[in-house]
Amino acid sequence: MRTGTLPGGLPYMAIGRGRPLVFLPGFGPEHTVPTGWGRRIALSQVRALAEHREVFWVNRKPGLAPGTTMSDLAAQHAVALRERFGAPVDLMGHSTGASIVLQVLVEHPSVVRRGVVVSGAYALGPLARPQLRMGELLAEGKPGYHLIAPGMTRNPVLLPLLTGVMWAAGLFVRKPANPSDMLAVLRAEDVFDVRERLADIPAPTLVVCGERDYFWTPEMFAETAARIPHGRLISYPRVGHNPMGDPRFTPDVLAFLDS
Repeated sequence: MRTGTLPGGLPYMAIGRGRPLVFLPGFGPEHTVPTGWGRRIALSQVRALAEHREVFWVNRKPGLAPGTTMSDLAAQHAVALRERFGAPVDLMGHSTGASIVLQVLVEHPSVVRRGVVVSGAYALGPLARPQLRMGELLAEGKPGYHLIAPGMTRNPVLLPLLTGVMWAAGLFVRKPANPSDMLAVLRAEDVFDVRERLADIPAPTLVVCGERDYFWTPEMFAETAARIPHGRLISYPRVGHNPMGDPRFTPDVLAFLDS
């Protein structure tokens, strides 16, 4: 495992060998390369893919200016990919990372060979919108993760238990060292919407979701794939917001990238 910084200041860690695959992770309070358990969790998302590819786990740039937009984030990533790889590269993102992937595909298609959108759609789903308030609470050092529990389960018994556990967990999570970065990304994603621009995406794009990912509606996942000219949808039954943990995920993604 190697760590470094891509052009423009995007921190990354790389694992594996082979054709490059750039992975943009979901929400994170810090724009750094994670350490300790955070690193283990991050690498667990891509370790199976790294048996076949050189996977670059790429975080957002630290020190974002107030008012940063999704277009700004997409431009930062496009510059980094163009200067680091010099040719179109396979680009995959999960959740917030998936939103950035879609913005890159729309505005900087020349840097992407194939795109993979995991647990994301053309805009935030109804149950994903509380993430901004969650981030505001975390920035104040208060519990906030419980606000997104409804996106994880509809079980009437499990939901209040999960909400309570996530609220309690928030008591022990340290305040981000630089919450302005986290808030800049959440505010940018809060108004993110590329629905009317999906038809402009030239790259083959795979949308992967779990049927129990309630942050978006099934219709939003399906419409995202359908509006992309070379789009395809894979939806896993009985899977939630992390389809990367499903044993079908890596073979399906590799089959798409290598086809």
